[in-house]
Amino acid sequence: MLNSATPSFALVTDRGLFGPTLFTAWGILRHLSRPGTLHFWGEGLTESEWQTVRKLSEQTNPAVTLQCRELDRAELADATSPTDHISGAAMGRLLIPSHISGRVLYIDGDTRVTRDLAPLFDLDIDGKPIAAVRDFVVSKWCARGLEGAPEKKQNRIDELRGLLGRDDISEYFNSGVLLLDCDAICADVTRLNAMQDVLRASACPWGDQDHLNNVFSGQVHLLNPAWNSSWSRTAQQRRQSKALGGGAEEIAAQPDAIIHFHGPNKPWKTLRRNPLSRRSRAAWFYRRDAAVLAKELSRFGS
Repeated sequence: MLNSATPSFALVTDRGLFGPTLFTAWGILRHLSRPGTLHFWGEGLTESEWQTVRKLSEQTNPAVTLQCRELDRAELADATSPTDHISGAAMGRLLIPSHISGRVLYIDGDTRVTRDLAPLFDLDIDGKPIAAVRDFVVSKWCARGLEGAPEKKQNRIDELRGLLGRDDISEYFNSGVLLLDCDAICADVTRLNAMQDVLRASACPWGDQDHLNNVFSGQVHLLNPAWNSSWSRTAQQRRQSKALGGGAEEIAAQPDAIIHFHGPNKPWKTLRRNPLSRRSRAAWFYRRDAAVLAKELSRFGS
């Protein structure tokens, strides 16, 4: 264990995902147990939106230092996303090590933070430059066995094997929550330059996620699914990790810390009506908390 490292967080957004990213920032701020830094990067945000970020940070957790940064298209080198529900601005995460030192937790804006994230900064990640959670879908495929997969799935499996440079794709991670050791990444200039090649990332089938898995293949510490829970399906994620040989830390029972609503269906757009569905309940809790945030914003005139 490390000795009470100072938490540092990075969020990256454009105007299209500003509201959900603000919600993620609020979750970080209201649960954080010790002083830290929140880096909020935005592309094309209005002055009113930047002011809302500042007010929210001041009102929610004044012990956290807010660092705002405007991204521009030149930095992103006309980066594009492979799908409509992922913004090209998300490629900004690839630039984090050049602007922030030490450990930084990057979090996607389609998430709900449910508890204190400070303990993650005290975790021993075995000297690896990056820590992340196995991708839900790929780990499910691997846990069930890849033999005899249908052609469409087999094409993706072959693609992933090429990206990772090996047959075992079970450590393919989701890039929505990334614990980055920026100093370790910057120490290897070749790796840093590869990471920040946004055009190369844009050319990957799944954008920056495929790209980061390629750049950091074999150099990733696998985190407990509680830190990047797929629509609250954490128990299933742990079973999959256990079947794939996950270590004690990865498969230990822990309360969820970050719920990730990956995929095209977002909780602020669609609320499924099946009360028995874990995805439906996860969306309901998101909307419940979003209503609380809306009241907070109205209280100080945003």
